[in-house]
Amino acid sequence: MINLSEKRRSIYFRGHTTAVSGLAVSRPDDNFSSPTGSRDLQRLPRLGVKQDRSPVFFPGTQLRHLIREALLMGACKAAGGRLPLKDHFMLIQGVAIGEMAKELSSVSMDGTIERAGGLRSVNPLISLGGFWKHAGSLGVNDWIPEETDRQVYYLHSKMRAMPHKRNAELLDLLSDDDVDKLKRIMNEDGEIARKVREIEEEIKQLKKSYATASAAEKKKLGDQMTKLEDIKAGIKSEKEGPTETLVRPVEGYEAICPGTVMKSGIDITRANDLDLGFVLYALKQISKRPYVGAHGADGKGEFALDWEVKTWGDDLEDPVILGRVKVGLLDFEIIPENGLSTLQDALDKAQDAFADPKKYGLDFSLFNPQKAVA
Repeated sequence: MINLSEKRRSIYFRGHTTAVSGLAVSRPDDNFSSPTGSRDLQRLPRLGVKQDRSPVFFPGTQLRHLIREALLMGACKAAGGRLPLKDHFMLIQGVAIGEMAKELSSVSMDGTIERAGGLRSVNPLISLGGFWKHAGSLGVNDWIPEETDRQVYYLHSKMRAMPHKRNAELLDLLSDDDVDKLKRIMNEDGEIARKVREIEEEIKQLKKSYATASAAEKKKLGDQMTKLEDIKAGIKSEKEGPTETLVRPVEGYEAICPGTVMKSGIDITRANDLDLGFVLYALKQISKRPYVGAHGADGKGEFALDWEVKTWGDDLEDPVILGRVKVGLLDFEIIPENGLSTLQDALDKAQDAFADPKKYGLDFSLFNPQKAVA
């Protein structure tokens, strides 16, 4: 019997994440220029230097965001449906705003020793996520592809098209005046695209010369490029239709290949049964829509988790497997091991705590350690 209500333990979820669909992120700091694309190409983060040949991974922070959002929704449920914006910021991002920021800025933590009966016991959600001067106890690992001998990501290219040209039935839904306007826009679009391409080619050639130019030459080249950019902007601004050409390639993005299996896991440091239960609660809520990252409109982001849950304390001779947790679209499962009901019991307690927080002495809107009842 593993009793987490009497003794806190570190809990380890280890296993793998499967990319059910392609997985992509939009983090500008991950981008780099290479033969495969410009700095505008949305890249996956790299292990090591930002180069095409460096192994890619998927950031665990994406799952961490989902967990914190699920816990916020549980706290809102406990409050009757809603919480003020200041509580949203504290529970999701650990950031104080408005009067909360003023209140906490006046609180001194000097000489304060955190004990089990303090703020963390009254509002355990701050322990999982962490906030102002309170370290978080929930760690979420990055997702690292298990296979390194094959390509695990691909480049998703995009092309913006003219829908009325692709589907003539849409023309029947326009007035005669709008049909004439659309024709003008389409003719103009092609002409503008040609002019812009010519200018961009000139700018490209000037940039090549810029790298080896003298200081005086760089000044001259810079003035030329600025003038060309102004001309290009002027051409676009005179368009009757959208500023950008309608039919054109759109910078794509990198995505983890569907079916890719990645090492993953989470840790909960010094967890009691409620801490464990809240994480399981969040994972159960995530199974309603297990999507992370960017480009959901392209069907990207779906994932599945399969984790073994273990613990090992000073009172145990060997690690103990508490069970397995599986998360998929509309599918959440706890599989007990060794006859232990620890995981299910913890989840049941967390669900009960969100339904009736006073029963457990909880207040998910309390963030000032000086107001916590020890």
